[in-house]
Amino acid sequence: MLHAAVMLLMAGSAITAAVCCLLAGRVAPGAVPWQARQSAVVMALGMIVLCVATGDPGVLLLVTACGIGSAMLGVVGIRGRVHADACFHRALGCVVMAVCALALLGARGAAAGSAVPVAGHSAHGALVPMTVVAVLAAAALLGLMVIARVRHGGVAVATGRRRSQGWILLETEGAAMALSLVVMAAMLLVR
Repeated sequence: MLHAAVMLLMAGSAITAAVCCLLAGRVAPGAVPWQARQSAVVMALGMIVLCVATGDPGVLLLVTACGIGSAMLGVVGIRGRVHADACFHRALGCVVMAVCALALLGARGAAAGSAVPVAGHSAHGALVPMTVVAVLAAAALLGLMVIARVRHGGVAVATGRRRSQGWILLETEGAAMALSLVVMAAMLLVR
């Protein structure tokens, strides 16, 4: 029951992030380029697939490939643009999702191939190096997102600009994406 609730929270927050990103693109088209929108949608779809899939290796590899492909597409032509850092964070979110899918695949393989319990994790899969990388990547991405939000929030206050509906949607998207990544990292540690 708890596992289902955690999966629902992860997928729900990813869907919320994608919807907010798409709505912000409609409200403020210049604030959310197509690169950012596709990354947000692919990340949400990847999270949903990770929730629905029961550790099928083919599905995990597909999520990994789609996440990496979306990340590469998400940074095409953004150099020097105003919102390049937001596109970069979304693309990096896709990479983190791909690494998490690989970590799930590694934990599944290690648990299936090992008859001996590894450091007390026999019931939850083995702690593999890719899991540590995934958790550290999620933490680093969250740190980058917080720094960017604080920096842009300070600029808006200093210049006296009022927050528009598009910016509110983008803030909501950032919070939902952060929640989704925290839940995914926690799931990897518990496995």
